[in-house]
Amino acid sequence: MPFSPFSTLSIGSVPFTDIPLVFDLLGANVDIPASPQLVRLSPWEDMLMGAVDGIDFLAADEESRVITVPLKNREENLASFYEKYYSGDPSFLEKTERSKLGFSSFAARASSDANFGREFLKTQIVGPLTFGQSVKVEGGFALADDPGLIEAACLALGAKLALEARVIRDLGRKPVVFLDEPGLTGYGSAFSTLSEELVLNSLNSAAQAARSLGEVTVGCHVCGNTDWGLLAKADIDIINCDAFEYVESVCLYPKELAGFLERGGWLAWGIVPTQGYVPGVTAGELANRLSMGLEALVRRGVDGKLLKERALVTSSCGLGGLGEETARKVLELFPSVSGALREKFGK
Repeated sequence: MPFSPFSTLSIGSVPFTDIPLVFDLLGANVDIPASPQLVRLSPWEDMLMGAVDGIDFLAADEESRVITVPLKNREENLASFYEKYYSGDPSFLEKTERSKLGFSSFAARASSDANFGREFLKTQIVGPLTFGQSVKVEGGFALADDPGLIEAACLALGAKLALEARVIRDLGRKPVVFLDEPGLTGYGSAFSTLSEELVLNSLNSAAQAARSLGEVTVGCHVCGNTDWGLLAKADIDIINCDAFEYVESVCLYPKELAGFLERGGWLAWGIVPTQGYVPGVTAGELANRLSMGLEALVRRGVDGKLLKERALVTSSCGLGGLGEETARKVLELFPSVSGALREKFGK
């Protein structure tokens, strides 16, 4: 197994402006630290803005943080992207200086500190479905509604993960890469226009691109509720859910999750609350909350041994929207929640 049961990993965004402090906190509290998105230091650390470098057919406005596909030269720019991508060298998609403050600092810390993410390091990018719904083609419709554009976005975002995974391997660590898909919240409701085919094709295409330069573990993070059974069909290795708010909803898909685990998948349970954090919440309370969900899945036919062996612990979402003191308290819960779960399940 690649991970120890109930290992902890961080999600991405942080509110801190003291960069060394970020890594001190991650190193002290998280088994698998994530490259921090330093959202209060630069607009280019934003989930969407940080993904645009090298993608010819996009235009980003720093002040408004709006990303569009201009109509002018759209076809030529899209053709240029595909030509460069299929040349076999995706380096044109590497982050530029404006977008890599968090990742460069992360790599520097890992290089100088062998105990920082001793075995694994994580990085992440906005997923193609969230990106595709957020970026508009000049004139009004979403990027996700154009087959050529959404496929290019899948390749570009996956390749960006592959490039950062290569850096992680060069640091002597194993890379874990996540596609962050808050846009999948509400999939299947009357408010979502996404089809099952588009979701699976997009995730699979991005995951394949992420694996194009070497071995990686690919995860998908959704910080709200979604069709977890659909995610279990995707070509990914880790499903990361907000278990603090939605563990009961996740338990509605025992058959699909059982199949995912049997194929070697891992479930990363976001049981440490972020927006739902209440001062005084204890590790024991959170461990009990998650254990009730695991027990519900076992009653519905999921292999209890697999559930425990293939469980990871995360926060329910990124920390970027919290105050610094609250974010620190959330991070400091990680090891005690993991310890409580290991003690509870004998791991």
